[in-house]
Amino acid sequence: MYGKNSSQQQDYARNSKLCFLLFVILGVLCTSVLASQIQSAKLWEPVDWTFRNPDYSGNPFDIIAKATFSHLPTGQKIRTELFYAGDNNWKLRFTGTQTGRWSFITESDDPELSNFKGQIDVQPNPGVPGFITNYGSKWGRLGTDQAFVPQYVMYCDLPAFYHNPDRIDADIRNFFIEHGFNGFHIAVLCRWFDFDKLRSDEISSDSPNPDPRTFETLELLIRKVHAAGGVVHIWVWGDEQRRMTPKKWGINGRVDRRLQRYICARLGPLPGWSMGYGFDLQEWVKENDLKSWHQYMDSHLGWFHFLGGRAPELTQIYDGLDYSSYQQHRPDYDMYVKAIDQYPDKPTFLEDRFRVRKNVYPDKDYDFDMTRRGLWHSTMAGGAANIWGNLLNPRPDGMSHSYPNKNQIITWSRFWKDRFQKELVRDNSLTDGVCLKVPGRLLIFYKEDTSSIKMDLSGLNRTIKGLAIDTCREYKEIELSELKPEKEQTFEAPVRSDWAVAVQAISSVK
Repeated sequence: MYGKNSSQQQDYARNSKLCFLLFVILGVLCTSVLASQIQSAKLWEPVDWTFRNPDYSGNPFDIIAKATFSHLPTGQKIRTELFYAGDNNWKLRFTGTQTGRWSFITESDDPELSNFKGQIDVQPNPGVPGFITNYGSKWGRLGTDQAFVPQYVMYCDLPAFYHNPDRIDADIRNFFIEHGFNGFHIAVLCRWFDFDKLRSDEISSDSPNPDPRTFETLELLIRKVHAAGGVVHIWVWGDEQRRMTPKKWGINGRVDRRLQRYICARLGPLPGWSMGYGFDLQEWVKENDLKSWHQYMDSHLGWFHFLGGRAPELTQIYDGLDYSSYQQHRPDYDMYVKAIDQYPDKPTFLEDRFRVRKNVYPDKDYDFDMTRRGLWHSTMAGGAANIWGNLLNPRPDGMSHSYPNKNQIITWSRFWKDRFQKELVRDNSLTDGVCLKVPGRLLIFYKEDTSSIKMDLSGLNRTIKGLAIDTCREYKEIELSELKPEKEQTFEAPVRSDWAVAVQAISSVK
């Protein structure tokens, strides 16, 4: 007696459908209104938009939705993709590379992710570094327009700092502020697909998706390091002997491409990172593998990031990558110079890990004096990147210990602050050591195990000032007041050591 007749049932069903459609339309309209509101952000500051899509079908990681950002004052365009963020949500991430108004529009075969529009005003952010760039063979940063020498320290495995921002803050204080390094190096390996697994043979799925936990952890690290002015270098893979590669699912195959798109969409907008393909590549990667990976990543990254792949000695598996990378054991100054000069239009990375270890590989491992000199060799050669680690009594999380000679490392860092300029060139004809110069403005000399340095200062032709530091000790400047802008000038050191001298023109000679 309380039932409905056929006509009432039809009306009820029709009204239910109309209500549902109205609910969907209102949801889309609300999302569109939110997207259309003009947001504000600072230069180099990532911004996210979230879009609901509860009615998708299939694997959400395979749904492709694209966005095109247009800089209204100049017409510059940045194209990127949305990424699946879980719980029926997709996110769009953007970082402004120019100040002023940007607009965007989305497109997708999924109608609930298509035709969203929005705008964002990007404000100045003075003094904050942006994406990594290069000035010829030198590494540099957009935003500050300054060259730098990336000196990475080995960072811990991802689970060691999962949801632990305080751990990252403490490590930044230790290794950046107290030591003087300027970056962290981390290897992800097969944690891309399962946060708890390093190796492909530990993952049973034939078609694994990217693990959001891995990306949350990487995002936290990259953002905090960038906020501290530093950089992060990521190894995508390891070696096949230990099953730390995507070979199980096919190099550049469907699973690998899914991951590559996700990396580009989620990490691509974040400034301050670079990426190497992995280690021992010569054992499992061919030229076409690296070429295909680089081209695909480059076509999907809306923002430029340096992508590379190291090779043994001074060879290259594929020379079309963004930086030249070498697996060279114990490079000296001359080896750094040779590596840089092979590809002078791109920056150089000696991408082995230079580790202090006890009798692991006697012909390969470092000690603390070799570490100190390696910092100076790579800088005086023109600015090659390195990875460092103190693995005496190795830690279970794989991270470097603090260095007992950190006062020497911070001496290197303090000396080069504002001195490693993009105009520096080598000119060893001016000294009995080695020399970098900015013609007419700055001369930097370096010599090891010495009590004097001969210097030709005639190219300055101005009133000059100079200082010297003992690179083996805590930073202390010795003022050099008797120097003249002439040939055959000599720095006489108070003790025999490894010395650096900086001489700068400060005014024209009257």
